[in-house]
Amino acid sequence: MITISVAGLNVGIDNQYDILPYLKDFVTETEPDFTVRVTPEEIAAEGRAAQHTPDYLEFICINRKIAEVLPAYNAFLFHGAAILKDDLAFLFTAPSGTGKTTHCKLWSFVYRETCEMLNGDKPIIRLIDGAFCACGTPWRGKEGFGGNKIKKIAGICLLNRGKENQIRRVPADEILPFLMKQVYLPKNPVQLAAQLSLMDACFRTVPLYSMECFVTPGAARLSHDTMNPNATVQT
Repeated sequence: MITISVAGLNVGIDNQYDILPYLKDFVTETEPDFTVRVTPEEIAAEGRAAQHTPDYLEFICINRKIAEVLPAYNAFLFHGAAILKDDLAFLFTAPSGTGKTTHCKLWSFVYRETCEMLNGDKPIIRLIDGAFCACGTPWRGKEGFGGNKIKKIAGICLLNRGKENQIRRVPADEILPFLMKQVYLPKNPVQLAAQLSLMDACFRTVPLYSMECFVTPGAARLSHDTMNPNATVQT
């Protein structure tokens, strides 16, 4: 068994295959808060949908197993990219292929001395001490961007391709239908109810934005200057 520390939780993994290489930076010797296990049948079913090695299939399934338990700990899994700057996390989500990771790379280029990737694909959002925080996970996307850190969320931004760069703050109701597609919803009805309540609080507390942009450093500067409460906007 392997125990990982993720989102401030110690999660035991009763693994069947050698998944340790996928969990670097997250392994701990601490007693687990809870333990998950993937069955051979679940691994086989995952393999019918995506052709990967058994160890990687187990690694994918474990992500969902953990997500099923997270609402009990005021947390849920979010599909997006998260970047850190000024001790804050900025989350970007988008329709598939729009370029959320590319946008974060632009931040890394423009602010390369002062920012870093938190997670490139599946961060966890958790309510900690009254603040919603983005948490790094081992499920970081094909590029493997990110680490094991936890930071308060400054904003969540929905990205769309556009002919010019423009961003605006939006009410939760405007982009909630899309945000609902970007979270893992537990199968257990009790956990689902807890998560829906938590998501409602999150999306009505954390500033939300909608942005149209194209691949240019100016897009990164605009989203940074708009979303970052510590930004000094250049005129």
